[in-house]
Amino acid sequence: MQQVSYERTWASAAKTIWLFTADDFTTFVVPETAFGICAALSGPLLTENGSPELLPVLKRIPTVILWNWLNLFVFNLANQRFPESVAEDKINRPWRPLPAGRISTTETRRLLLLAIPVVLGLSVYLGAWEETTLLYTLNWSYNDLGGGDDGFILRNVLLAIAFSQYNKGSLRVATQARFEILPQTWWWIIITSAVIGTTMHIQDIKDLEGDRAKNRHTVPIVLGDGPARWSVAVPVAIWSVACPAFWELGVGGYVLPVSVGVAIAWRTLFLRRTAADKATWKVWTAWTGVIWMLPLFKDYSVFVRFFQQLGWAL
Repeated sequence: MQQVSYERTWASAAKTIWLFTADDFTTFVVPETAFGICAALSGPLLTENGSPELLPVLKRIPTVILWNWLNLFVFNLANQRFPESVAEDKINRPWRPLPAGRISTTETRRLLLLAIPVVLGLSVYLGAWEETTLLYTLNWSYNDLGGGDDGFILRNVLLAIAFSQYNKGSLRVATQARFEILPQTWWWIIITSAVIGTTMHIQDIKDLEGDRAKNRHTVPIVLGDGPARWSVAVPVAIWSVACPAFWELGVGGYVLPVSVGVAIAWRTLFLRRTAADKATWKVWTAWTGVIWMLPLFKDYSVFVRFFQQLGWAL
């Protein structure tokens, strides 16, 4: 009986840790992992490796997922531990550990104190400690200094910079840090960060009531529902064309990003129920994954080499 109780205790603790990040895993960890893996597979477009091999890069997927999840875990611990954050989550995400009563704010703070050096140490081992260090600084600015609540412009800028580090760190882990950042890589990181900074407030449309409870100055609260929706739809449409154009893709390279982008713009403008907004947010995260994949639309030679090694002609 004692052993069963012990196992249940550990199972409960594991579930609590997971619930801090559960609703962000598919909408954040998966797309950022896709950025690193796709960039690593694109070879000379974004790295110094002129001929990457498919399977060795794919084997890095669990490690890239781990790095992203751990850094997300640190951010969410810092973000969810404040009383006003708990009040917001009681409305928007009542299953999270604090509003659900699975853990106290004091225990969350202590868990954060433990997680910070552990995640930083692992990031040193994985070769992405610089990105983690900057993410800690952005984390402090966003959460403890209130940068995420003071205004939507500052909030979006901080998120854009943070995503640049998640993307760059994912690429470093995916390539085992065996490259220097190339000029074109910097441009791609800047462009993808701009995509985030100008469209990510789509999540605020679905979180309106909880953000009001926290007194957060998001785009829908400050500008109103209609302007907020247009401020998402227009940039999504623009980036759906601009990102393939950056890679000078053929007509076929525009089909998927433009199709998904148009769907997001249409849903944002014409489907205005909360349930629809939550679904549109998920479509947006899939769209970012499509955008992150565009380097492979430009150079897919890694797949050609793989199938040639199998004796298949393409």
